[in-house]
Amino acid sequence: RGRAYYLETYLDQFEVSEIIPQPYSGEAFCGYEDINHNFNVLEAIFENERTDWKAALSSAKGVYLISDKSNGKQYVGSAYGESGIWSRWKCYLGTGHGWNDELTKLIAEQGMAYARGNFKFSLLEIMAMTTSDETVIARECHWKNVLLTREHGYNRN
Repeated sequence: RGRAYYLETYLDQFEVSEIIPQPYSGEAFCGYEDINHNFNVLEAIFENERTDWKAALSSAKGVYLISDKSNGKQYVGSAYGESGIWSRWKCYLGTGHGWNDELTKLIAEQGMAYARGNFKFSLLEIMAMTTSDETVIARECHWKNVLLTREHGYNRN
């Protein structure tokens, strides 16, 4: 059995070790291959427009995965065109659904708090901005087939 800790009991033992010069803006960019972040963590990074994250994600196209921690369903999407992954994910973080049909229905029913509490983002593939949009879309289709996200997830197309 777990123990409950009541931190107010220990307040007199806390010590301030540092006061940072500016408000916390989220963690440093971890590298494309290590992105596996909860919605609310990315939300802080995007709201603060962390320059390291923005530079990296704006300069890459790719295929991403959104996982729903509450039920295991997944959504495969892609970011192409001139705006890269940053712009595409910014849309999700602003709407909760990125205008995808199944996610739009889910967020309409459950609210934005559902996305904040349950969605996790990762990258399946990253590609150079010079990669053709057709190639990115073909790889997105590949991952939908591999992960069965049309049959068991949130993809419908």
